[in-house]
Amino acid sequence: MTTILVTGGAGYIGSHVARQLGERGENLVTLDNLCTGFRGAVLHGAFVQGDTGDAAVVAKTLADHRIDTVMHFAAHIQVPESVANPLKYYRNNTANTRTLLECCVAAGVKHFVFSSTAAVYGMPPGGVADETTPTVPINPYGWSKLMTEQMLRDVAAATPMRYVALRYFNVAGADPGGRIG
Repeated sequence: MTTILVTGGAGYIGSHVARQLGERGENLVTLDNLCTGFRGAVLHGAFVQGDTGDAAVVAKTLADHRIDTVMHFAAHIQVPESVANPLKYYRNNTANTRTLLECCVAAGVKHFVFSSTAAVYGMPPGGVADETTPTVPINPYGWSKLMTEQMLRDVAAATPMRYVALRYFNVAGADPGGRIG
């Protein structure tokens, strides 16, 4: 049976994805540094407290749990903060993801699901965007996510790893059972 690593799985989107995966009976591991996530939001599978930029922790987690799929939700997400402190976003959202990807390639991870953002579109003409809309971010948050999408394209061209990037606009809701967010 395959094992899925959910990075940022103690955060809002990641915890809901991990909950649904766990309820489906999937084997999963959550990796989260808990800087904005909550340990109590991890309802299923193993939990590793650590950072996606820590190559030793990531490599050990991938090896110990024989991960073949990574669902990457760990990120800083505040647009105004990204403008005020862009290097924080490039370090966490881009550089740490580069470390994660390097470890994934070395471990032979087959599938990578990336939680990107509609901010990669910037301000599209007419205010409407789809998958063919040009990507022209207008803030460091959007650029940090687009840079990761480019890394994923390049890694997929050079290795057997396959990926998908999810470009959400807004995510809202709560667990119908009231257990998380």
